[in-house]
This record gives sequence, C-alpha cells and structure tokens, in this order.
Amino acid sequence: RKPFALPQMKINPEVKNIFDFKFEHFELANYESHPAIKAPVAV
Repeated sequence: RKPFALPQMKINPEVKNIFDFKFEHFELANYESHPAIKAPVAV
C-alpha cells in the first residue's frame, strides 16, 4: 500500500506546565488510514 502523508500533532499553546497536559490538549489533524486488512484468526 502507498503510505499517506504524515498527520500533524497540534498541542494547546495555553498549557505552560508540562505536568498540566491532558488528553484534551492534543489534536491529531489530517490523519488518514487504509481500510482494515481482514484475516482469519483462531480463537
């Protein structure tokens, strides 16, 4: 498969202390993925 362009990680600039970061302060922009690859799996 041909790889997509890399996404951008955006970080909220209002957070000044590294220990104050939370999940909500990050955004992954322009992310693209290929369809899932189906394969049989023994359970």
